[in-house]
Amino acid sequence: MRRSELQLIPLFLAAALLPLAGSASASSDAAWQEHDRAVIEQCQDASQFPDAAPAGDPVLFDDEAGMTALLIQGHYPQKHMNGQAGQELCLFRRSSQEVYMADADKLAIGSDALPSTPTDAISDGAESEDSEQDPSASSGDTP
Repeated sequence: MRRSELQLIPLFLAAALLPLAGSASASSDAAWQEHDRAVIEQCQDASQFPDAAPAGDPVLFDDEAGMTALLIQGHYPQKHMNGQAGQELCLFRRSSQEVYMADADKLAIGSDALPSTPTDAISDGAESEDSEQDPSASSGDTP
């Protein structure tokens, strides 16, 4: 073989393998549906709630984090909780399919619980801090 023909072989191989590389990195709809099913099933199984159910759809973090989050809702089984409703946050590690659960009752529920803008929450927090520091301080513009 001539030297110029030898230089073309890697180009032909690269061109032949390029379609395979694209399909390997892109997941099919069926694969994502299977992923979501696995997340829901494993998070429900790991939950302390006997009636555990997803409170929404799984939330994918980027590949660097490698996690999927799912909010689980249900009712506490302990007698002293009197069947009170609660929620848990489930983190699903995609590489190992391990789940990590945490109490999430402090997360806001629905759009009603959220401030209209992020600055509203900051302003509300600053006002309550000011009033807690010195109750005798006046709220006027005069020093």
